[in-house]
Order: sequence, then structure tokens, then C-alpha cells
Amino acid sequence: MFVLRGTVVTMAHDGAVLPGGAVYVGDDGLIAAVTPRDAVPAGFENAPRITTGGLIYPGMIDLHNHLMYNSLPLWTEPARKVPWTSHNQWGGAPTYSSRISQPARLLGAAAGRALLRYVETRAIVGGTTSIQGNPRGAVPPDNDLVRNVDSEKLGTHEDFVRVSTLVADNAAALAPYATAVAAGRGFIAHSAEGSDPKLRSEFRLLEDVGVVRPQLVAIHGTALNADDFTAMRAGNSSLVWSPFSNLWLYGATADVKTAHAIGVRLCLGSDWGPSGTRNVLWELKVADLWNKSEGVFTDEDLVRMLTSNPGDALTEVWPRPVGRLERGALADLIVVRRTAPDPYRNLIEATEADIRLVVVGGRARYGLRALMTPLAPTATPITVGRLSRAIDYGDPAVTWKTVLADLEKVRSDPAAAAARASATFAALAVNGHSLPADSFVLLPDMPAPELSDAALTGATAAPDPVVVPPLEPLTTGPDWFDAVDANPFHHGLLSGLRSYASHTP
Repeated sequence: MFVLRGTVVTMAHDGAVLPGGAVYVGDDGLIAAVTPRDAVPAGFENAPRITTGGLIYPGMIDLHNHLMYNSLPLWTEPARKVPWTSHNQWGGAPTYSSRISQPARLLGAAAGRALLRYVETRAIVGGTTSIQGNPRGAVPPDNDLVRNVDSEKLGTHEDFVRVSTLVADNAAALAPYATAVAAGRGFIAHSAEGSDPKLRSEFRLLEDVGVVRPQLVAIHGTALNADDFTAMRAGNSSLVWSPFSNLWLYGATADVKTAHAIGVRLCLGSDWGPSGTRNVLWELKVADLWNKSEGVFTDEDLVRMLTSNPGDALTEVWPRPVGRLERGALADLIVVRRTAPDPYRNLIEATEADIRLVVVGGRARYGLRALMTPLAPTATPITVGRLSRAIDYGDPAVTWKTVLADLEKVRSDPAAAAARASATFAALAVNGHSLPADSFVLLPDMPAPELSDAALTGATAAPDPVVVPPLEPLTTGPDWFDAVDANPFHHGLLSGLRSYASHTP
């Protein structure tokens, strides 16, 4: 147990901000008290008291991602001169397989554990404490670096959430999800991604099978209109807005102005490396850029999209509240350096350099060494660009250097990595679709012809030759901004992201 002192941005219903406040974190991974609102709880007399020197927020929740692909750079199809209109189109683009599917598939097959640690590190560096989008295949254990929404069990044996990345086109395909929702499980589903109005039929199918309920989290919804948002509001469902990916691929994004006016709960998701931001902290900036011209949301509204709003969506199915700093909630929180007078504007303008501490389930996982040392003495050093931090992977043998080394081994010799992976998949076929106990293989969750189950269990891990690009930096920097500028589909709106890096020390 420990106590964090600072300005506490509770994200409570009343929007309380507590200067000179404190968050009491218990050994059970829950928040025991937030003062001065609560009484000081018993048992904390000898607990470490840490003066954070910053603002304390709930940890950020990324409700839309595809983790397996987050080592890859931004992608555009060179021959494509106009935006796509549907999610059904770009998966068949000429360079999609060689630049996205094959390298991701090889890394997941040959170095799945290291790949998952890399992408979780990328998330936590930006203040993410829960993230959706765990790949198929190996299930990460609870109490890993960040919470994996798809598989998080919160110390139970329950499977709280079902996920559908591939869009169903008939009621029979959705029947298992409808059964799960009827039993109180959550359902996270891609729906109506693209600008073609015909895509609305994907959401109508969700209505038809009866899953538009409080447990539904619909991703994208870029083709939806007021009628659809009215149905979503009636079911108290949530919509995940991924404006960067929408603008990158389709040149347009969801009608969140109408959704907000109707009262739909809005959340943010950073999607994936090929068409998304580094982490959800930067997706917050995309939402802010969009909002500067539209004037729909307050700064507090925007910050709620990655704290209390997704927290409320998860609390529909999780047994503990999350996304607010309140007694009894999961102790997932971040400490951010103050750079702006307003606490909400402060988070919107923050970059990776401003993240001072990240706590997940009451355990300090990443942050300044001065803050990590008393809370996680076995944490190991990590250099993030020009930043010097410490990180706790939960295993003293695992360091940032070992994670990089495992991935670079695959990148430097993809043929040897493919051979190693093929042996694993051969065992998979022999053992009746059961992976060897000591394997940790991640399988793709995005649509492409070569990603069928038959291909995945074949003799090779990926078609040759496979070129694995250099690993993307953890922080957002000039090279990434240059790549953003080169895509005309967003009409320059996303180029404004560069301005948020100007205050970084």
C-alpha cells in the first residue's frame, strides 16, 4: 500500500479536482480513499507517502486497438489516389500483405511474448493502463504490464468480454455473441467502418440480434446516422471514436457531433500502427484538433472519452469500477507533469515526456526513477527517446533490452524465424490444434486472404520473403509527423498534431 500526493483529477460525476489531495492505494489493487473527500483509512500509518509533483488522473483506457500490428509504421497504398470508402477494400490492396500481414504474422509466431511486451510498453509510455485488442492465440496473464480488456479476469475465472474484429454479415454468425450478451457479457464489435452508407446494415444486424444493450461497445460507426445513434442511446451502448484512423483511410470520421447531441457515450481508441496514433494520449489530440473547428466538446468532455466514459462501459461487465479516482475503484492511475493551468487542457497537451508515473492495479509499472524506486525497487531502466525511466515487467529477467533483442532476432533473420515458427505450427497440427505448453504465439485478427486458419496452421509461419521493418519508436516524433504530412486523405487536419510536440522538453 502507498499514498500518492498531488492535484487529484477525480473524473467523478461532479468533476471534482482536489488540489493538495491524496490517493490511498491498497494492497488489494483498489483505491482505499481519495482525500480530502474521504476519511483517511486505517492501516496506512506506515505506508510510503509519495509527493508526485504533478496531477493525478485515472489511467487512460484505449477501447480500440489491434496490438499485434503496433510495431509497424504508418501505411498507405502507393497506387491509391482517393480515400477508401469501406473497411472491406484496403485489406486486398497490393502492398497490404507484404507490409502489414506478413511481418506482423511472423513476429507474432516467432516472438509473440516479446511482441506483446513491446506493444504494451508503447501503450504504457503514453499513460495507457487498459487496452483492447489482444490478438488471437496466446492469452496474456492477468497482472501483466497493462490490462488487456479482451481477456482481463480481475482475479476471477470469468470471461467478461467477447470481441468481434471481423464484421458478421448474418444473424447466425452473431448468435454466440447474442447469447453472451443475454448472459450479461460485454461485446466489443467493429461496425459500419467507412463512408459508404450501405455499411449501416452492419449496425442494423446488431439491432436485429438484440445486442444493442449497455454491454455493447461499437467501434468506428463512421457510416452511422442519427437514427442509429438514437438506437444506440436507447440501448445505453457505447461508441468508440478513432478519428486518426478514420481520416487516414477514409478522409472522414464518425458523426460524433450528432452522437453527442443524442447522448451516446463516446470513447476513444487509437486503432493500430498502420493507420493510428502511437497511443491513446495522441488520439486525444486528434479529437482536440477536430474539436477546434467544430466546437462540440469541452476539454473535460474530451478527457472523459479515455477515462470515465470507457470506464463506465467496462463497469457494465466488470465487477469493479474503473476510469474514476474514487474509493473502491481499480487503482489504475497516472501522474502527469503540469504544463497548463486547466487540468483537462493539461492532459490534452501532454506528451510522453510528461508522463511521470503509471500505476496498474495498485502496482507501479512505469515512470520516473525517483517515483518508481520506493514503489517498485526491482524495476529496470528504460530509455524512451531522450527520456530516462524505469519499468516493471513483473519478471526480473525481462528488461526493455531483452524485449528488443528478441524482436531484432526475428527482424535480422526472418528466414530462420520462419523456420522456428513452422515447427511450432507443425506441432499445432499434430496435437490437434493445441499449441505446445511452452509456446506463446499471437495470431492475426485482421482480414486478409493469407490469414485464414488453414494458412496459420500450415507448414510455414509466413510466405517468403518477409521483410520486417525497423521497430517503431515508442514516442511520437518528427519522422512520424513527416509520414502524417505525406498522406493527402486527411486534407492537412492531422498535420496539426506536430504542434503538440512543441512544448516537450
